[in-house]
Amino acid sequence: MTISRRKFLAGSGIALTGSRLTRHALAAENEIKVGYHAITWGDNVDQAINEISELGFRGIQIRRADYEKYAGRVSEFKDLLAAKKLTVVSISTGNVTIKPETGKQELEDRLKMAKWMKDIGGLYLQATDGARAKVGVNDLDDFKNLGRRLTEIGKRTFGEHGIKLGFHNHMNNLGERREEFDRIMEATDPKHVWALLDIAHMQAAGGDPVKLTRDYIDRLIYPHFKDVVIHPSGPAGLDGKPPRPKYDFVELGQGRVNIPAVLQIMKDYRFKGWIIIELDKSPTGRTPKESAAISKKYVEEKLKLKV
Repeated sequence: MTISRRKFLAGSGIALTGSRLTRHALAAENEIKVGYHAITWGDNVDQAINEISELGFRGIQIRRADYEKYAGRVSEFKDLLAAKKLTVVSISTGNVTIKPETGKQELEDRLKMAKWMKDIGGLYLQATDGARAKVGVNDLDDFKNLGRRLTEIGKRTFGEHGIKLGFHNHMNNLGERREEFDRIMEATDPKHVWALLDIAHMQAAGGDPVKLTRDYIDRLIYPHFKDVVIHPSGPAGLDGKPPRPKYDFVELGQGRVNIPAVLQIMKDYRFKGWIIIELDKSPTGRTPKESAAISKKYVEEKLKLKV
């Protein structure tokens, strides 16, 4: 699955002069747009919309609960977005499971969200999974079944409404670890399910977010730019298994994720589209807007991207 830097540069038609990209490729950097996730504000989505716009971001990701608040108020929400000059990049739609009895509802829910996104001029849907076994371990069929369900959803949301589905790696889910994420993605149809890479969740799970980005760059719908501090968690237990990692998500530049290296892969590949900055909760003593301003400063001063 690994795509070498030179291979994907060659495949995408980028010419190299020495170690530098051509001016045409460098100009593509300006086609990377930066948005922010409303999750930090919790249930205060209207405040999130106002403050994300005030900071200059032009894209926003919202939660399922935010969508439900405005599900029957399309015109009102479109007017609000227009006034704040915001695009809804994505909805966090929640977990997809492998339970036979919930499959129909999980599909129908996301078809409704896809239609709503089309109506407001939104772009994508995000899906996480709720398929990890609560007792014991999952067998290989669980990964295949999840991949099939994701494919069914993505095929319908795109085919009927033009809205692509991205699968998000997430701590405590079946797709948490790199090898698990790979199994799920290999069980999906790449025409209908895209990779929504969360680089901090992969770091917390013990993986390499830079390698993850390189390997999935050709299926990347958009990434979550996120940072994490990982705390020492002690020795292995009596069963020999390492303890669960202890971690805190933090503003960009405050943790250990090699964010510049991830961005460089995207630039080299001439990625065009959105980056969404995400922070689940502001550290004690800071407001969501203050945290967003810290990440914005990092993006503009360290990553040299204009918000």
